[in-house]
Amino acid sequence: MRSLKRLFPSVLFAAMIAYFGYHALNGEQGVLNWIVVKTQINEAETELAEAQAQREALEVRAARLRSDSLDLDYVEERATALLNIAHPRDFVVEIDAPDPR
Repeated sequence: MRSLKRLFPSVLFAAMIAYFGYHALNGEQGVLNWIVVKTQINEAETELAEAQAQREALEVRAARLRSDSLDLDYVEERATALLNIAHPRDFVVEIDAPDPR
């Protein structure tokens, strides 16, 4: 019985270390969850950068179509591409390329 009383604090301490160690590794705010969250943050930042680049490209295209700074060459180019028409004196060269939209 005496040896059991002397062993009890050590067993209790080891159990506490195991409990807190497990939750430090696997808990809601543990190391493994932190790695998952960090990966999600990196993916979201990449997606945000792509969306911002796409938005900037669309803003440039929209600015070229505004009435205060209308680029007639661009309007003609877009109309030709969208309507699939050309002036009779134009030379049309078709190139297989992805659509820039």
